[in-house]
Amino acid sequence: MFRKSKIRAEELLAKENFSEELLSKYASDENIDENEIQIAKEIYTFLHSSGKSMTITEKEQTKNHIRSSIRRLSLKRQLVGYSVAASILLAAIITSVNYFRINATTDIVSFAQTLKNVKAESKTCIILQNGDEVQIDNAQSQIKYDAKGENIIINSEQKVAQKMNNSKAVFNTLIVPFGKRTQITLSEGTKVWLNSGSKMVYPVVFAENKREVYIDGEAVFEVVHMNDKPFVVSTKDFDVKVLGTVFNVSVYSDDKYSSTVLEKGKIELNYKGVFGLSNEKMDVTPGFMAVFDRDQNTFVQQKVDPQKYLSWREGYLTVKNEKLENILKKLSRYYNIEMVITDNELKNETFSGYLDLKNSPQEVLSVINETTSLTYEIVNEKIFINPN
Repeated sequence: MFRKSKIRAEELLAKENFSEELLSKYASDENIDENEIQIAKEIYTFLHSSGKSMTITEKEQTKNHIRSSIRRLSLKRQLVGYSVAASILLAAIITSVNYFRINATTDIVSFAQTLKNVKAESKTCIILQNGDEVQIDNAQSQIKYDAKGENIIINSEQKVAQKMNNSKAVFNTLIVPFGKRTQITLSEGTKVWLNSGSKMVYPVVFAENKREVYIDGEAVFEVVHMNDKPFVVSTKDFDVKVLGTVFNVSVYSDDKYSSTVLEKGKIELNYKGVFGLSNEKMDVTPGFMAVFDRDQNTFVQQKVDPQKYLSWREGYLTVKNEKLENILKKLSRYYNIEMVITDNELKNETFSGYLDLKNSPQEVLSVINETTSLTYEIVNEKIFINPN
């Protein structure tokens, strides 16, 4: 008696050229067990219906990921019946789909990663979609996009036009070097203040159902409220989801911790769990700061005065019992001058007060010196801080 092929559902799904058309072809093949066809069909149907919001790349990544999973299940398949086998394989697919939904990068994040090492040397710079760079001389600048994203006004005096491509998203990149600051108004009206040493990638015109930007560094966001169009700030550590609010995000690569502080409104933080396989969420309410520990991959919330963390956009710092080491790190970025503390005990000295950043670095250090015993000297364009 002729025996049907022993080909398994997992083998069908793992084929490089697996598709709906191929599945239909197998369904009419008398040499393949109909139970195996049914298992493959159920899993394919689930993957197809659950992946409607996934991009083609994400679907391919998911398919590649489940190949290894279903091969590991082959031995179990030999020990169980049809219904149990279907459940096992279906669970593997669900895990794979969820994994890539959580970990898949969006278009803007993928684009930002291609610019990971791009830095502005001494001037604030806008990189257009075609690669052209727009240099801005001012230490502090204002940038505004029109509603269509076609025209960019810089400091109310310079106008830059760019061609739009309606068939795909057009991204611009704003890079603010150390010693510079800028305020940008996006095409839908949201205002963003970028601090020294920061980079932001953003669409010239946002998509119909979502507003998303990518930030590396520090920025204050004043988001225009839209009920049906959430605003997402993506970073390498976490995502901030809002509808309309004012908050600060600090995600410098050379800091151990990253954070977000909410002044008003409400934000939702999304970040990977300890094992990287599930999304953890946290709501933040006004007057609280969420600090992300990169080593532990966890958030801790604490009540703060938001103005302390947002005041730099107004040109001053308000600090309370903050370590001198942390203050000088901020000042180094702001003035684009390296400040070195020569004494370890001095690093842990604390300072409270108001620092006017419109003053020179020397004037700011003199204010700190009123309550903290220190001296400083400038050598080779570096400021060395010594105990008095």
